[in-house]
Amino acid sequence: MNNLLPINSFYDELAIGYDEMISFDNTIQKKKKLLKTFINLKTKTAADIGCGTGVDSIALALNGLNVSAFDPSAGMLKVAESNSKKMNVSVNFQKSTAEQITAEFNDKFDLVVSLGNTFANIPEDKFPDSIKRCYDILKPGGQVLIQILNYKKILADKQRILNITEGKNNFFIRFYDFNDAQVVFNLLLFSKHNISDYKLSSTEIYPYRKDDFESVFQSFGVNDIQFYGDLKLNEFQPNFSKDLFIRVIIN
Repeated sequence: MNNLLPINSFYDELAIGYDEMISFDNTIQKKKKLLKTFINLKTKTAADIGCGTGVDSIALALNGLNVSAFDPSAGMLKVAESNSKKMNVSVNFQKSTAEQITAEFNDKFDLVVSLGNTFANIPEDKFPDSIKRCYDILKPGGQVLIQILNYKKILADKQRILNITEGKNNFFIRFYDFNDAQVVFNLLLFSKHNISDYKLSSTEIYPYRKDDFESVFQSFGVNDIQFYGDLKLNEFQPNFSKDLFIRVIIN
């Protein structure tokens, strides 16, 4: 097995080719439309937790919101800042994990989003505090949106291949190794023009499920927790849904 990288190093390595893998320009337009459905006239400010190369941050800014974005990977943030300039929007990028977001941001946001499987990168000992910070930085009446893969299904099926993506210059294969109590996420990148030119990066991920989120939110008094199968608010089906989408509205 490839040596496991710390999560920040893993994403620093991926930063340069990440936008090719996710089809950045197309994804921005899709996310702009999807996120607009969660924005109302009272929604002015948003936080993006685990912003990566800035897809969701920029989509929120294109919807007219004042956005702050947080990510622990310096490599990802560098690309995100470049992308925001390219898209002609202003985003306040901060180098921070979820649980380390400083108190200056408490009660600052109408909307907090953490999409793209960010929470699967958070170790178990930091998981409760990471959720708590998402709650703390919300204004009264705000909402939290969290998207993670449906690990109940993935673990039950032992689904190794997550997806295979063709970019302009490279192929990308995302897949898992299941090792006793450990789940390893791998990304294999190889050139379309020379398949011997490849790179394999691996890191540990944490397969949180519906009950994990529910119990932590309830531990600090939040009971209006909605679970869906995607951002279009389709029903969450534990044995079939690809994603777990969590929406929490704070009254």
